[in-house]
Amino acid sequence: MTNIPFERKSKIDTDKDTYLDANGNYVYTHMVRRTNGQWEREIIDIVPLTSENTECIIVLEENDHKTALAERYDAENADYHFIAKKNTDQGDPLEKIPGNISTDSSETHDIEPILVFIETLTPAQQNLVYAHLGEGKFLEDIRREEEAATGKKITKQAMYNRWNKIITKACKYFGVEKPKQIHKKRG
Repeated sequence: MTNIPFERKSKIDTDKDTYLDANGNYVYTHMVRRTNGQWEREIIDIVPLTSENTECIIVLEENDHKTALAERYDAENADYHFIAKKNTDQGDPLEKIPGNISTDSSETHDIEPILVFIETLTPAQQNLVYAHLGEGKFLEDIRREEEAATGKKITKQAMYNRWNKIITKACKYFGVEKPKQIHKKRG
């Protein structure tokens, strides 16, 4: 052990890529596969604790300590039920659908009338459709973003009316009856 005063904050953990050994030396390691197929940790370099590099080693050790604390806190706050489900996840369910997914051009024909309809909308209406249906944003979130961008007050009712106008236009364009809305009674 060196005579340089040094107060260590973390425990010696030789299973890490970097650690401070019992003598105050900073050790760099990596995993290597031996000829017998076993993985072992091999020391790459040792930075000895000297009076010239004491401050650097103290900073490295403090960073290791902070990382160890963060890992501990993450482990304490982990949602183990979610992690277990994620680990047993069998992958993308769409990959399990038997047969080939059609890339037939008939799919593009189904979307063409919708694209033509969207072109009949004003640019503001197109942006609303793309934000709500394309990006999956809630009307309330779109309203807030627009308020922040323009600095103008936009009521929830105004945003709802804009969306309702698009729905009315779409029903008229495609020749379908607009669905009736069911209003919940309060109380």
